[in-house]
Amino acid sequence: MELILLFFNSFMVGFSGAMMPGPLLAVGISQTPLHGWRTGPVISVGHAIAEIAVVVLLSFGVAAISQNTLITKIIGVAGGLALILMGLSMARDTLKRKVSYKLEDNLKSSERKLAGKGIVATLSNPYWFVWWGTTGLAFLVKSMHFGIIGPVIFYFGHIMSDFVWYTAVSILIWKGKNIIMGAGLKTLLLLCAAFLVYLGTTFIYDGLTGGL
Repeated sequence: MELILLFFNSFMVGFSGAMMPGPLLAVGISQTPLHGWRTGPVISVGHAIAEIAVVVLLSFGVAAISQNTLITKIIGVAGGLALILMGLSMARDTLKRKVSYKLEDNLKSSERKLAGKGIVATLSNPYWFVWWGTTGLAFLVKSMHFGIIGPVIFYFGHIMSDFVWYTAVSILIWKGKNIIMGAGLKTLLLLCAAFLVYLGTTFIYDGLTGGL
């Protein structure tokens, strides 16, 4: 049951992050008219390649520091604060209608394969590094309690959210529908924002009480 909860939390946090516009979404929007609905899954593969490398590297580091209570507390609090700030920022931007899914930048065409573009878009996002240095690291610390299976479950939950979201975006664009800031999407974003704040609070609590 706890592993299922880890998967669910990882999926929801990853889904919340995937929904916010960034370089990877820009690539998906710009390339779908050229490559069809498969654009979403393929760029997600590139994204997954970049992320599995980070998970493996961080897992080795987490294993070495997991016995240090002070460090795990700091990671838990930092990760929790990052989640709360992400949730509050998402709610603010949604309510102020600052979230747009229209491609504003004129991305130059490239002969790179879509998976390669997924990797480049991922590594070009500075917030990706910040997320993995805070929230992602805190998740890994919690997942290590289950042994090697923990980080594996966390990774698949996290990456599945990207596949689901970017595939859905590509299908919508390929079918000729506009992605708009409608009431349904606005509600979904606000629910995700509330979930991030809740989860961030639990991370801080677990970090301060030694439950991380």
